[in-house]
Amino acid sequence: MTSLAVGQSGLRAQQQAACEDDAFRLCNDAIPDEARVYACMSAQKARLSPGCRAMFQPGPHRPRR
Repeated sequence: MTSLAVGQSGLRAQQQAACEDDAFRLCNDAIPDEARVYACMSAQKARLSPGCRAMFQPGPHRPRR
């Protein structure tokens, strides 16, 4: 269970590093509500930086639910 938590926190750190600037630039009014920030950034996907946009694509960096 610890490795899962570490894996999730590592993913979260990657997402934050890739998307923090975009979140402040595009969705500042939604901060600190993570659900609203995610919804806003999903709606703004075309305007996201390439690194952040990659976090919204299915792939190995994002766990499947």
